[in-house]
Amino acid sequence: MAKGIEQMREYETIYVLNPEMSDGTAKDFMLKMKDLVTRESGKNIKVDCWGRRKLAWERGKQQRGLLVHHLYLGEPGIVKEYERTLAIDENVILRQSVMVNPFVDPATRTEQPDQLEPPVIRERRDTMPRHLQDFEMDDDMMPGNDDSDDEMMMD
Repeated sequence: MAKGIEQMREYETIYVLNPEMSDGTAKDFMLKMKDLVTRESGKNIKVDCWGRRKLAWERGKQQRGLLVHHLYLGEPGIVKEYERTLAIDENVILRQSVMVNPFVDPATRTEQPDQLEPPVIRERRDTMPRHLQDFEMDDDMMPGNDDSDDEMMMD
């Protein structure tokens, strides 16, 4: 490698935004982060909004968050500026950046369509106690189902 020429690396950053943010504000923030990568001579591969989900643990009195996954290419040091920008914004609850590949030819990686609109996630609401969830039950065995008495006939 010639002196002065930096190699491109592939990075992914996952960050969690405040779930109270409107979809429009969240979309603007994601576009701001894409512009940062471009401004730092990087290449955006894909931004994917995973939607509002329950967090594994409470963070800053928030139990939910809007998850965003950003895959991009850049020279060493781009993550420092990316993380600094995330740290400044008060709507960012969590962030994590990882180098996926240390040696990437930017010509081989094409930009993929972004998913900036948060999908609607339906979370499972369990009605059974946790210790019974592993067992298969027929509908007539479910707690609170009174129809099972109708099928029994006394002679």
